[in-house]
Amino acid sequence: MAGRRQRASERVRALVVAGAVVAATVVAVDVGVPFAAAQTAVNYYVSTTGSDSTGDGSSAKPWASIQKARDSVRGQLAGMSSDINVNIAPGDYHQSSTVNFTDADSGRNGFDVVYRSSGGLGSARVIGGQKVTGWSLHQGGIYRADIGAGKSLNTLYADGSRARLARFPNYRHDKAFPTAHAAYLESVGTTSSYTEFNYNATDLAGISWSNLSGAGVNIWSGGSWDWFTDKTPITSVDATNSVIKLSESVRYPIKSGSRYYVQGMLELLDAPNEYFYDSGSGYLYYYPESGDINSTTVIVPAVQKLISVTGASASARAHHITFDGLTLGFTDFTRWNRHGWVNAGDSGEGHTHSQYDRQVNLPQNRTGMVFLENTNDITITNSHLTNSGFSAVFMLFANSNNTVSNNLIDHVGHSGVFLEGRYPGEGDVLTQNTVHNNMIKYIGELVGHGGGVYVMNSSRNTITNLEISHSPRYAVVINAIKDLPQADMYAQGNLVKGVRVHNATEDSGDTGPLYSFGLSDDKPYLYNSWEQITVNGARAHPSMHDYAPFGVYMDNDSYGQHFTNVQLSDTQGVAFHNNESGDHVTSNVSWETGFTESKMDYNGIGVTSSFPYPGGDDFVGDFRNGLANWSTGKGAPVTSTEQRHGTATSYKQTGETSVIYKTFPRKQEKRVSVWLYDDATKTSMDAMARVDAGGWDGATWRGLGVKASTSSTHYSYRVDGTVTATTIPRSTGWHEFAWDYGSGNGVRMYVDGKLVASPTGLGAFDQIAMGDWWVGTTGTAYWADAVVARFAEGFEGGAGAFTAGKGGVSTSTTRAKDGSASYVADTDEDVAVTTLEGKQYKVASVWFHDDAADTSLAQMARVDDGGWSDSGSWRGLGVNTGVSTSNYVIRVGATTTATSVPRTTGWHKLTWDYRSGSGVQMRIDGVLVGSPGGTRQFNMIALGDWWADKMTGAVNWDHVTVSGK
Repeated sequence: MAGRRQRASERVRALVVAGAVVAATVVAVDVGVPFAAAQTAVNYYVSTTGSDSTGDGSSAKPWASIQKARDSVRGQLAGMSSDINVNIAPGDYHQSSTVNFTDADSGRNGFDVVYRSSGGLGSARVIGGQKVTGWSLHQGGIYRADIGAGKSLNTLYADGSRARLARFPNYRHDKAFPTAHAAYLESVGTTSSYTEFNYNATDLAGISWSNLSGAGVNIWSGGSWDWFTDKTPITSVDATNSVIKLSESVRYPIKSGSRYYVQGMLELLDAPNEYFYDSGSGYLYYYPESGDINSTTVIVPAVQKLISVTGASASARAHHITFDGLTLGFTDFTRWNRHGWVNAGDSGEGHTHSQYDRQVNLPQNRTGMVFLENTNDITITNSHLTNSGFSAVFMLFANSNNTVSNNLIDHVGHSGVFLEGRYPGEGDVLTQNTVHNNMIKYIGELVGHGGGVYVMNSSRNTITNLEISHSPRYAVVINAIKDLPQADMYAQGNLVKGVRVHNATEDSGDTGPLYSFGLSDDKPYLYNSWEQITVNGARAHPSMHDYAPFGVYMDNDSYGQHFTNVQLSDTQGVAFHNNESGDHVTSNVSWETGFTESKMDYNGIGVTSSFPYPGGDDFVGDFRNGLANWSTGKGAPVTSTEQRHGTATSYKQTGETSVIYKTFPRKQEKRVSVWLYDDATKTSMDAMARVDAGGWDGATWRGLGVKASTSSTHYSYRVDGTVTATTIPRSTGWHEFAWDYGSGNGVRMYVDGKLVASPTGLGAFDQIAMGDWWVGTTGTAYWADAVVARFAEGFEGGAGAFTAGKGGVSTSTTRAKDGSASYVADTDEDVAVTTLEGKQYKVASVWFHDDAADTSLAQMARVDDGGWSDSGSWRGLGVNTGVSTSNYVIRVGATTTATSVPRTTGWHKLTWDYRSGSGVQMRIDGVLVGSPGGTRQFNMIALGDWWADKMTGAVNWDHVTVSGK
């Protein structure tokens, strides 16, 4: 039976993506029902409203903790005749210690024990720490709270994002390199010590060094070698001679030019989102970014390992456990971090190949948010792994046939998925694992040498259909060590396929997004296969002074690797680089002549269409996967094909009290749009959507829709407890509701592009909800296409995110697409520009108002990656009457041609769709006018008149957005 059955993780994923568990095929288990009697899946339940003392694990009396469910299930495993599902209800499950699983918790007889979210994907949130309360004002904008003395606190989270340990120089966010840790200082002198360095006295002249109990340094040791970062405590400072002494050796000698910053002192706390913890007094100090500590949720992490699955030994493994649809996050880092020992033999462990001491993680750093050791057939799927201190998933030594699939992995301290094999010659035991269909982004927030997937001396793993972006160093790295017998080496037979990489190597040098070291130097070579991969953007922060990043780097003794259909572009260094490596097997690779794009399977590169977290925070809730991305607030929601808005399905609100919601892990200042199909003949219907914070049923409303008791003839808006009718009459058909939080100090609320309210008090959102909250009114409505835009600018507050490329950015209230203002370009050489955070595989749209009677006009918008003034990379749409007075034009590179779309007076929508990865589809009012290749991403939007040609006229530009749809 076990040999014929579909893998539990596949079946559970299908159920979750479908949005429901079919009730007729499950057995709801109360305490005392023998598992051997069950023929279909057995179910237990956990809820934040449950009880570990009085609950029995049934749906009516759930337990309160995962640990209670684990312990209760443990004694029932021997007779398993089906999967056992532990259904975890939506809510926050704060942990003060690691949730441990051992071989005693394994599935039996070929079946899995499945710990899964019973609401929408990610709605059950397992949090590795506790909320902080009891804040009081310390000084200025800094608050403090007593969290107890003697804690190990090495990172902090506020409103779902990572706070920064107080430092100097202060962190400076760079949109082009968001994972760079800059700003930096640089060491001086040539001491080449591992434990001390000289600094420029004027750099740190303002620091008293009065309390070094938490002080430390983050440093790229090695002078100009920007390879690895060290986080090391400071033991003393000789201010007279400008010398900082460290408690631990760093990886490389600290020569002149090592980039660094100091951190961990209260006197350095001077910027929003910085913190400091005084372990002696127990006080935590924090400078809230919003300025309001009472509206800020601060989490102190308590654990480095949130979920740990460990067998007793390599021959007594934990196995057949699945974690499905959970949010896992908010774990701790460490006081001291270095990659490997400094010298061979420093471990003192007596390994045959002691030189591998310099490659393997130190014992205390072999950890991660989800930690696996001595396991097989463990599955982590459909989950959101976010805000980890170390890596999101860490497999140590003996692990095989594990699966990490369909996950959104973001904002990780070290790496996304880290596979740490044994020392060479000590057993090929980390093998045949699968990392498939994951989006991994914002990597290495605490470690400069982080990567998307890190494979160390591990074999025959399958790494497929990934999108990896925003990494300070690597995307996919496969390493061993050079100059050892090949019989003792295990980093071979790995398949990397269908991987899309962009915006990597943002803070380091002498590297590449695809990197290997020490794999093989004797024939027959031990090889790994790299197939159907695109890399676009391998560039480093300007402070980096090592060799410029390459696209692929095969470092020392990485001979004979296989590359097929690999395309590299926009690399700061050369596309492909060998260092004492070569003899590779290549076919259709872009760094060799004869490369052809027709052999690239762009549709098969990156995450697949079934990926359950489209875009991550750039959310697209279009119901193509049913209600998989949503949680149920009230009623029994369903999807329908009766009314469609661009996709095959919509959420059908019918009857009374039907509500769905989506909660995000962090507050956002973005634009959200939701579409409602309204039957205006229904005069006793309630149908509203809210985008705000505080819970889907909380009091802090920012809502739009229909509220019959307020008005049956007009749309209404709700702010907190007050509902007000707008001036916009109801009409049958689809209507767009929009919330723009871009200002950070309130929200602008729109119905069909018309501004209806601008309440203050709430400057960011963390949830979207829609439906009917109220008893007493009935009616059917349809909801579709809930989209969180990565970027939005409506010019309501002036130029906003745009700056002047030429002329000035003037706004006008004479005409607007949404709201009351727009950017007006009304002179020659008048161009507005915005640069985005990294390069985007997204959809950009711009609205412009054209006076078709003006036959002497040249105004365009361009969305590409060439820079606003570059002439060769244009991907532009607009008007150029020198080419055509009657039709709109398209510009690709230096060539402008007329389209088939006629000019008409009024507002028109221009769209650039870069989602394919092969190029861009350019549309005017929905009509496809061009599909040029070459440029496959964009990082810039520019609007206006580039030319001194006296072809002037007032053109209004508005409602600029970037989103996943």
